[in-house]
Amino acid sequence: MADTGRRKLGILISGRGSNMAALVEAARAPDCPYAVALVASDKPDAAGLAWAAERGVATFAQSPKGMPKADYEARIDAALHDAGVELIALAGYMRLLSPAFVERWAGRIVNIHPSLLPNYKGLDTHARAIAAGDAVAGCSVHLVTEELDAGTVLGRAEVPVHADDTAETLAARVLVEEHRLYPAMLAEFVRTMTDSPLSRIRSLALALPEAAESEEAGAPSFTVGDATFARLSGDDALEVRAESGWQTLALTGDVDWTLVGDAIARGWELAAPAALLEAGGR
Repeated sequence: MADTGRRKLGILISGRGSNMAALVEAARAPDCPYAVALVASDKPDAAGLAWAAERGVATFAQSPKGMPKADYEARIDAALHDAGVELIALAGYMRLLSPAFVERWAGRIVNIHPSLLPNYKGLDTHARAIAAGDAVAGCSVHLVTEELDAGTVLGRAEVPVHADDTAETLAARVLVEEHRLYPAMLAEFVRTMTDSPLSRIRSLALALPEAAESEEAGAPSFTVGDATFARLSGDDALEVRAESGWQTLALTGDVDWTLVGDAIARGWELAAPAALLEAGGR
């Protein structure tokens, strides 16, 4: 199906990316609310990149070796934005994201973890579940925050722990559930996103060149260069940079989204660095 109206997903991997493959396959369904726009990796030889490319999915690789973390993440971030990515799914991505990266994508990074969170954050989850004598183990889909494996849990799936289980046999059984749970929870999350005014505003603002999301006074704001061009004001209003200062647009009732989009674009033009406008702007 055409990707019109579907949220553009970026997937970060470090290896084979079996959960990535599950998300890509799920996106082929005509009713899936997301389309995979990019698979990116910190390892240029990651097997998952070749798998994705063979299926017509755009890929990007950047090794972090010899690079400051901020520079490496800036390249990944630019590739995601260039592909029009609106949300990120981590699928076996083995690098910790910086607080700055997480803030830029706040509320739009999803991960799957091989335990029933909040139990067993971090590594060696299956061995820890067995050592604790747990009767059940499983996996959890959650939002990514600055604190490791601590974001809101979107869904869990359980499997029994057998008396003769090893970490490897339990991991294999949990992985089957990961492949089922991740696409289902991601689709549910995307449908929730699609219904919110903030989601629409993000789509309009982040489609503009070099636009980024940050937080201002505890609310989402959108910047280009060092200047803010749009910001949420409470739950029901958007403030947009205008020639005479700041214009306030109501987000309640019958919202004129064409007007909102035009106002955001004009705010971007007023805030954008001269060099970006001279290069062609939007």
